[in-house]
Amino acid sequence: MRIALVTEFYYPHLGGVTEHVHNLAKVYNAAGHPAIVVTSNMRMPTGTPDAHEYEKDEDFVRRVGTSRIIYSSGSFARITTGWRLRRQLRDLFRREQVDIVHVHGGLAPTFGIIAPLAASDLGIPVVATFHSWFAKSLALRFWRSEAKWLLGHQAANIAVSQPVVEAHARYVDADWEIIPNGVDTAFFQPNGRSPAAPEVQDPKLLFLGRLDPRNGLETVLQAMPAVLERFPRTRLTIAGDGPLRPLYERLARPVAEHVDFLGRVNGNRPEVYGSADLYLCPTTKASFGITLLEAMACGTPLVVSDITGFRELVARDSEAVLVNKDDATAWAQVTIDLLADPRRRSAMRSAGLAKAQTFAWPRVAEQVFAVYQRVTK
Repeated sequence: MRIALVTEFYYPHLGGVTEHVHNLAKVYNAAGHPAIVVTSNMRMPTGTPDAHEYEKDEDFVRRVGTSRIIYSSGSFARITTGWRLRRQLRDLFRREQVDIVHVHGGLAPTFGIIAPLAASDLGIPVVATFHSWFAKSLALRFWRSEAKWLLGHQAANIAVSQPVVEAHARYVDADWEIIPNGVDTAFFQPNGRSPAAPEVQDPKLLFLGRLDPRNGLETVLQAMPAVLERFPRTRLTIAGDGPLRPLYERLARPVAEHVDFLGRVNGNRPEVYGSADLYLCPTTKASFGITLLEAMACGTPLVVSDITGFRELVARDSEAVLVNKDDATAWAQVTIDLLADPRRRSAMRSAGLAKAQTFAWPRVAEQVFAVYQRVTK
């Protein structure tokens, strides 16, 4: 079966959808099912130190149009622009002899709408995976009938979690299948260092994510003075980048000597996770928690926001401690309590490692492929 995985988000853009699409492509190509990634042309942010990682695409990547960054729903999103995109996609699908088109980011402009139309022109079945959770959507409110029509003409609609289904169900009816994100357990592994050692004298905390408002870094920075009062030698590593980095560097000034801005990370993420005693994820809105899976696969205990997308993924207290998303005082106290409790961190480490194995990419890809087989019969 020849598969086209279509996405607005791919390298050099780092994030959950990028990882999802890339890993599906790797699994299917290794299994003998030719899979291409169809995305747009993107520029690396000015001054990015790891630009060399993306000078050459994998052989399975095809790029159409130009990606533009826009601000949407409290974060930075992407749309693709270009001349006759529908025709370009149609020509690409025909040239690659595609049997199925799998769109990631269903209903999202641009590819989430145009790619299914291009596939329909050729009679190719479309599967769409929805990755986003939202409290409300003005776009779906005003274009409800168009969204309903598009969903009804797709062969299958997949959501990565139940909260994603519930968000879309406020506006459109559809038949949904839930297939979660996965984690590359061959890549994300413990590095031999145990963050569950006796009470740490030099605690290492980690924040990993894009530096934008929805990821909640400000909450961790506000919590740091109280953590330092109890553990004066604590260091916070901030792994990630974004247009608002200068803002967060200013917010970090009161504790600057204890904070390291690492910048963008990708290939060295297992070492970054594995070097931390706690991974702090104060995200305010998420449909899933890919970085949570990555950290668990590396054996790193978690403190995460008590939000819809995370409650479904982790078992409260045994696999992670969930904290009110904007309560810096609570974040500080939970962090202090866990740093002082090696036995609890050890138990969380073991539980997290076991959970991560259940989300290994070959298992997830097999579930998705079963959908492909059903809709191409």
